[in-house]
Amino acid sequence: MPSIKAKTHKGIKKRFKVTGTGKVIHKRCGSSHLNSHKSGKKIRQLRRKSVITVNAVAQKLRRHLRTREVITPGRGKAAAEPATPTTESSES
Repeated sequence: MPSIKAKTHKGIKKRFKVTGTGKVIHKRCGSSHLNSHKSGKKIRQLRRKSVITVNAVAQKLRRHLRTREVITPGRGKAAAEPATPTTESSES
């Protein structure tokens, strides 16, 4: 085991999100200020989230966010799951 614990990159955690199917989404740039000269259509388009389409970049971001790839039986595609263990509660 490594002597240093692997930590999540906090800057990437604030800006990117991994969906349940493993896609990496982020907020588009250019919508925070200087909007008065932009058309309403452009402002509405900038509100939507964008998906990272380059697989190499998405994989790198997933690694920084510490999500692991899990292949679910029957689906064939890999899905990202958080690396947190689940606990079972027993009532007695």
